[in-house]
Amino acid sequence: MKLKSLIIVCFLAISSVVAQDMNVLKVEALKAYKAGTSMDFDEIFETTYPKVFDLIPKEDMKQMMKQMMQNEQYSIKIVEKTPNFTFGELKKVGNKTFCLVDYDNEMHMTFVDPMEQEANMMIDLFKTNLEARSVTFDKKSNTFIILSRATLIAVSDEVTNGKWKFLNKDKQNKLFATMFDEETKKALGL
Repeated sequence: MKLKSLIIVCFLAISSVVAQDMNVLKVEALKAYKAGTSMDFDEIFETTYPKVFDLIPKEDMKQMMKQMMQNEQYSIKIVEKTPNFTFGELKKVGNKTFCLVDYDNEMHMTFVDPMEQEANMMIDLFKTNLEARSVTFDKKSNTFIILSRATLIAVSDEVTNGKWKFLNKDKQNKLFATMFDEETKKALGL
């Protein structure tokens, strides 16, 4: 009888820890999402997995992001909507914990030069390259509205001091592959 009680107590304790960790992850994922929609670079960097900055220094990344979001040809705005997060299973690989977090993403890309002639080609390009669910062109504002389901890779490890930090999942998982081994990639199904 004592053994059964001990097993039940251990199971409940483990379940409680996992639930608390998932609750913290949900809060941090929303923080990362809001930082991205507001383009608050300091907050974006605060929620980013720190090893990214071993590859690209923060100041260089900030300049790259600014250039990517607004330049002589176009501007991009990430629109804050309800993200409709879907949280995958918490997966432990070695001493690291991961979770794939899917969310709805809306991006508006406004071009300086009229794009009416190229609109259909651009729509196909965005659907393929950005894996967009839907792309529409607003002729009046010369803007493409791109709806997609994006993925954040949440990481909690010794580098993050046990806190949740994030990487954006790209189509070929190139950034992820520079920081994590093949075993981790395989365990996460990437």
